[in-house]
Amino acid sequence: MAAEIKPAAATGSTASNDDAFKKAEVYIEAEEGALNRLSGFAGTAVMSVAVAMSLFHLYAAVAGAWPFRDFPIIPTQPLRYAHVAFVLILSFLLFPMLRRFRDRIRWWDILFGVAGAAILLYAIEGGEDFTDRATLPNRLDIILGLIFIALLLEATRRTTGWIVPAVAVGFIIYAYFGPYFPQPWTHRGFDLGQLVGHLFITLEGIFGVPVDVSSSLIILFTIYGAFLQHSGAGKFFIDFSMALMGNKANSAGRTVVLSSFLLGGPSGSGVATTVTIGAVAYPMMEKTGFEKNAAGGLLSAGGLGAIISPPVLGAAAFLIAEFLKISYLDVIWMATIPTCLYYLSLLFMVELDAKRFRARAVVLQQEHTLWQLTCRYGFHFLSLIAVILFMVWGFSPTLSVFWATVLTFAMSFLTRETALTPKKLVRALSDGSTSVLTAATTCATAGIIVGVVTLTGLGLKFSTIVISYAGGSLLLTAIYTALIVWIVGLAVPVTASYIICAVIAAPAMIKLGVPDIAAHMFIFYYSVLSEVSPPTALS
Repeated sequence: MAAEIKPAAATGSTASNDDAFKKAEVYIEAEEGALNRLSGFAGTAVMSVAVAMSLFHLYAAVAGAWPFRDFPIIPTQPLRYAHVAFVLILSFLLFPMLRRFRDRIRWWDILFGVAGAAILLYAIEGGEDFTDRATLPNRLDIILGLIFIALLLEATRRTTGWIVPAVAVGFIIYAYFGPYFPQPWTHRGFDLGQLVGHLFITLEGIFGVPVDVSSSLIILFTIYGAFLQHSGAGKFFIDFSMALMGNKANSAGRTVVLSSFLLGGPSGSGVATTVTIGAVAYPMMEKTGFEKNAAGGLLSAGGLGAIISPPVLGAAAFLIAEFLKISYLDVIWMATIPTCLYYLSLLFMVELDAKRFRARAVVLQQEHTLWQLTCRYGFHFLSLIAVILFMVWGFSPTLSVFWATVLTFAMSFLTRETALTPKKLVRALSDGSTSVLTAATTCATAGIIVGVVTLTGLGLKFSTIVISYAGGSLLLTAIYTALIVWIVGLAVPVTASYIICAVIAAPAMIKLGVPDIAAHMFIFYYSVLSEVSPPTALS
């Protein structure tokens, strides 16, 4: 999941670190769009919306189905609408239409955001009558549905780039012009009313599983990550790793591996982990004698590890639990051994590189000793594992991350410099919402893809084609599936890559007898490669 980059909170406010972060932001914005840096009334207004969004979701985590407990069929449906409404407003206010419009809010940004929220308010107010019209929407439903889909695609383009919305448009075209496609891809086709009814009104499209996960889990984990960041946990994990590894020749590389695990686990963001650690660790690796490409490769590999490391594992892990209808704690257990093996392999490569480059020991200037760090800031470790502890205790994932956030807030007051004072608290609440925008728009747009797949039966068609090409061989089917996931991941981020391939590629492996869990984890791990696969390769 995306996480906003905070140089001062993570690494100190040195000029060299700030320069490193600025360079990293240029690379990220080239793929994900420029972010407005607002000040004055505009900045305060946007921050207020972001804080309201975080408070709303924290309240919903405890209150359950929010005020609409009598909403028909699915009590959490209005929560999904409200979540996407907040996401659209913030996406249009924070991400400019074009780079030359950045750092100012334009009238059309406000119009787009208000229009998207108003359409979703119409859906909430429609209640049971609105959901009953899914198979036969009226003229107003169709018009508003088409406008909403266009607004969602534009918000996704602003936050993630043009590829994900372009793929979604391609799937819509496939659903509309089905009869004109050759066998075996042909289908009867669906008109605009049927598409809007399925994608906009039912819970099989935009407001399906991905948005359900985004509104009930992903947003809470980004808030949790923001609380950790602003309480100084990121800086502590890096300092602790440096102090623990000492001043040996291979200490720089080991520090990258350990801090990647400690920092990446709760953030779930490969980019944020790579940038935060790289700003501190790269100069240290350069001094010890690591070659530039090897150092960069280790940093990006550490960032990739953030997405497969408990307790967060990135947004896709929540989707795995929801798709398979299993506990999120089960997903964490499934990922534990692979995560250990992954970091052990990184440590093994560090040892080889240290010898290959004849790395030399460098004395690091530490403000505190290992023991002093642990005694003074060791409470951050409890914050790190609090989510898992609460789930083991019996809480749901939603309540677990809520109480972990509360615990992080309370424990921040154990030292003066880590205390989440009102100013820090407001910033953490704001960052928690703004950090979810990329993942949330991706989940909503991916809902279009999932909806088209279920509407047209594309998943079954695709699995039949893959199996026929593989001649019924599970090995060849696995290889073809891995190639498909890897190719999709070249263009789209991890979350979108997993969702697309989970609905079109997983059925082929499952049909050949692979357990659901193994098939989805297989796809998840190959989706993660998008973090280091050109041309995107953000980490």
